[in-house]
Amino acid sequence: MRIAIMGSGGMGGFLGIKLAASGHDVTFIARGKHLAAIKSQGIKLLSRAGDMHIHPATACENTKDAGMFDLILFCVKLYDTEQAARACLPMIGDRTFILTLQNGVESVDIISTVVGPGKTVGGSIYVSANILSPGVIKHSGGIDTIRFAEVNNQPSARTEILERIFNDAGLMGIREENLQKMLWTKFVLLCANAGLGSLTDSGAAAMCSDPDTREILLGAMWEVYHVAQAMGIILPPNTVDDVLSLILSAGHHKDLIASQCLDLRSGNRLELEWVQGVLHRLGRKYNVPTPINSTAYVALKRFRDGL
Repeated sequence: MRIAIMGSGGMGGFLGIKLAASGHDVTFIARGKHLAAIKSQGIKLLSRAGDMHIHPATACENTKDAGMFDLILFCVKLYDTEQAARACLPMIGDRTFILTLQNGVESVDIISTVVGPGKTVGGSIYVSANILSPGVIKHSGGIDTIRFAEVNNQPSARTEILERIFNDAGLMGIREENLQKMLWTKFVLLCANAGLGSLTDSGAAAMCSDPDTREILLGAMWEVYHVAQAMGIILPPNTVDDVLSLILSAGHHKDLIASQCLDLRSGNRLELEWVQGVLHRLGRKYNVPTPINSTAYVALKRFRDGL
């Protein structure tokens, strides 16, 4: 397949390297020093599971020069969603589809307002990765799983393709039966982990090893769960227990460190408004108390535009 990686940072770079190594024609959409390094030296992945190096690697900044693609993996930060969706338009043909793997619960709707309905599949990814230096991606944890669903929740040729290409790349691709349930199940982990993890500079497993922090983390997860319930998104009653089991099974060697925590460490702009901010506003709208997540939102506001 011809695959474009829209946003070749930690997550996009990780996936692009894996897919290129398994034989796909991958183009990395990037900019600045990262783009220059990929063009001159290829793109490297450093991982406990084994290092990889794609060289030469195809990369560009201007999507008008990239041509048409079968699949676009949409991995940009949430604050760049609309601009990046517009940049995808020159790469979209009649059969092109987008898989968004962004954080949060609003990505599919935002992208669809730009590219049109029926073009986007929603996804969630359980991987921790970041740019270590230009052209170098560090894979620091997670369970290397990508889940996805069509907006209509039905199986399709597109979800079959995604299952195949991710599994062939040594990852786990899983079609889910309900998009909103999938997104909010991930959001239970993501929102709590990104908020408290950023405040404590910790991954999920590290927080669970401290009884005090673990209690607060679980409380933050339950807040997300109750907001979903109030919105009519029915999550299984064991959702929080299952998320805790996932964290503990990953352990410290595959600790789920939120990208927001990594961005805060690097002084980068945060996705705060689209994660804790969304939950804070929805909690108020549906009259669901969210004191832990709202406190994280308020405490991190001063860092939202970077240092």
